Amino acid sequence: MAQDPASVESDARPTVLVIGMGDTGVLTAGHLSRHCRVIGVTTKPVLVSGQELGLRLTEHAQWRRNYLIPLAHYRRLSRVEVIHGRAVRIDPLAQTASLELASGEQRSLIWDYLVIASGVSNGFWRDDRLDTYGVIDSRLASQRAAVTSANSIAVVGGGPSGTSAAFNLKRAHPDKSVTLFFPGEDPLPGYPQSTRRYHRELLARQGVALHGGHRAVVPDGLATSDWTGGRLEFEGGQTSSQADLIIWAAGRLKPHTDFLPTEMLNAAGFVRTDACLNVEGYARIFAIGDVAATDPLRCSARNWAYKVLCRNLLAKIKQRPLPARFTPPPHRWGSIVGPQPTGLRLHTSKGKSHALPRWLMEWLLYPLVVRRFIYGGVRSKERASLVRDSGSVDDQGR
Repeated sequence: MAQDPASVESDARPTVLVIGMGDTGVLTAGHLSRHCRVIGVTTKPVLVSGQELGLRLTEHAQWRRNYLIPLAHYRRLSRVEVIHGRAVRIDPLAQTASLELASGEQRSLIWDYLVIASGVSNGFWRDDRLDTYGVIDSRLASQRAAVTSANSIAVVGGGPSGTSAAFNLKRAHPDKSVTLFFPGEDPLPGYPQSTRRYHRELLARQGVALHGGHRAVVPDGLATSDWTGGRLEFEGGQTSSQADLIIWAAGRLKPHTDFLPTEMLNAAGFVRTDACLNVEGYARIFAIGDVAATDPLRCSARNWAYKVLCRNLLAKIKQRPLPARFTPPPHRWGSIVGPQPTGLRLHTSKGKSHALPRWLMEWLLYPLVVRRFIYGGVRSKERASLVRDSGSVDDQGR
């Protein structure tokens, strides 16, 4: 496979290759682009965020304004070469990456530093398929249609995604039967006990039928991203359950690491990563997000970990000691069920909660804190088109 000329063009800055442009990859690439030549590889030409999944199913127009954004709209990514494709092989010694492009062509890149942010497949919302915007939009529409046509819905998984899906579905469709199956006594493992009790009571008040102690069996040959009805069976031998629609918010967790040497991975296939987010044994390679084995909850996808990675990578370039350490919080935190008509409730890692009124969320949190401060600004559709036409962002495969 020939070396792509773009990878050897004259640029005195070191080249950082970011594999995976989800929430964490976008933040990392945008921050590093001020100091390095950055190339981002993504299987999706848009950021399909994994946040607020309950609203994705029930308040889609509101959800897509904040969580389905073409990568060309992010101001900080105007300095990043974005490639629509998938990594198929990494050679750490030669510092090369072999890519399969969305067009079907092959491409080879040389990098100085590598950031692995390729994420995982899990439940109905995360996968590593090479998709166009049209395919993504069509899939989202079919999911909403499946919800509309179902009279009974079973949600499998008691994490934040399953909890949010069950609550918001029942709130939006009070006449539908919504059941949540989860393996523990309470939903939301990894959260403070007070947060778990709060949401169990919230779900019950909303009318969601709760079935703790039920670990569903994923049928052979079923992809958890499939939206079908049928009968659920359980590992503990409990009575099976029939539903018009089964939403898998858990099941068949798989890290996207097939392109990496096995020496980089732990027994479960996640990337072995130290407290500096440096891949163990590879000085020029870092990992972040759900794919990085930083802690049992792999919570470097949150908690400002991208700032730790960027500080350390830039220090590595300057041949200085790595200054930052990622310290996972004792419990998970954040919003669980997402924005509601009355506002947004945020839960801390210590079990306390704070309610933000709706006006504060709409006028301050999303436009200023999230879009401008965290992501560095998001262009309008018209402005993004002008930037693409000027050639400052690679629009291949979009």
